[in-house]
Amino acid sequence: MSEDSARFWSVIFGGVTTIGLVLGGTYTVIQYFDSRKKDAQTYALQAATAQLEARKPSYSTHLDLCSQASVAAATIATTKDPQRKKAATEDFWRLYWGPLGMVEENEVGSAMIVFGKCLRGACQQSFEQLSLSLAHSCRSEVSRHFELSLPPLPDKSLNKD
Repeated sequence: MSEDSARFWSVIFGGVTTIGLVLGGTYTVIQYFDSRKKDAQTYALQAATAQLEARKPSYSTHLDLCSQASVAAATIATTKDPQRKKAATEDFWRLYWGPLGMVEENEVGSAMIVFGKCLRGACQQSFEQLSLSLAHSCRSEVSRHFELSLPPLPDKSLNKD
């Protein structure tokens, strides 16, 4: 091999080596930043999950107390038995003045107030409609807490002719 040929191939191999090093370095940097981005997404998801887990006891209590209030309101609205209605009314007021007040938000609080006013004789709607409104308020708050995408509710209004 001649000296000119050896220099030519030496330059070619040096150039190929340089290009390979640059491409390899670029690939490594891209992989590094992609990994960092994925790690940040993973950490964000873990943080959101941890926050939900930390709030879960409060949200579960809210769900349980909302269920109790909804059952009490529905019993008041639908039962003909005076004993059951009296017991449900006592349950409603117990929840109203106590445990539900610790966890309820505006929507449930407002529905409880309207239902309570109706129990005291200031009704604007039927007990059935107010009970359903309370249940829907509970559903809305609970779905927001647990980040659920629940389907829209059908219209359950009763047309009394």
